[in-house]
Amino acid sequence: MPYHFAVKVLEGKRGLKLTRENYVVVSNKNSLVCFSADIYTDEEGRIYSDEWCEKQLEDSLKNYDLNMEYFSLLSHDEFNKEITNFLDKNKQFIEMFDLNLYDRKSGYYIMVLDEYCQLYIGTTDDIKRRIRQHWTKTIPFDRLLFPMSNVDSSILSIDSFRAFDTTRIFAYTGNDTYSSEDKFINQFSAKFVCNRLAGGKVTGGLLQAITMMKRRDFKYGWV
Repeated sequence: MPYHFAVKVLEGKRGLKLTRENYVVVSNKNSLVCFSADIYTDEEGRIYSDEWCEKQLEDSLKNYDLNMEYFSLLSHDEFNKEITNFLDKNKQFIEMFDLNLYDRKSGYYIMVLDEYCQLYIGTTDDIKRRIRQHWTKTIPFDRLLFPMSNVDSSILSIDSFRAFDTTRIFAYTGNDTYSSEDKFINQFSAKFVCNRLAGGKVTGGLLQAITMMKRRDFKYGWV
């Protein structure tokens, strides 16, 4: 069994690196609270129609390809320079090499995906557990696009990437969680950040999440 940042990682059905082949796990189950009768096969809105699933698969892969093309145009030098500048200004962030040292420790973390020139900034009461959740989670089929049907500007979720896509991690431990998340996010150019939402707690469900949504305009511009 392989190790990554000194913890065991399971390859599972989706592997340890993101690919086009393992990106989508098709399911006709509704994981959302929204309801639109014309896309379901039952009155309760629990099961999507075959037609909707086919369209969602097509749209999700198109969005995946747009994201990958976008990543290919980003500058690795500029990306690394922004990380260096951020660390110079925020010296409380320390590069970690052993996740076990952050078991049950609260604070902020930065997951760096060097291959894609992307990073994700999060906050949690248990850094080790939260990062491992990112590595193992499977995004529900109906949540791949955020919001639904948003092909031309949906950001690829951090939970779509796999464990080995994370190449560096920085952490800032402390009890003051959530209050500075958005401040840290905004210190980076948006093109390098794969957070789908602005920082802060989501307590108002999907409607609040939509107001906090970040997007990229693949249709009209790149970087």
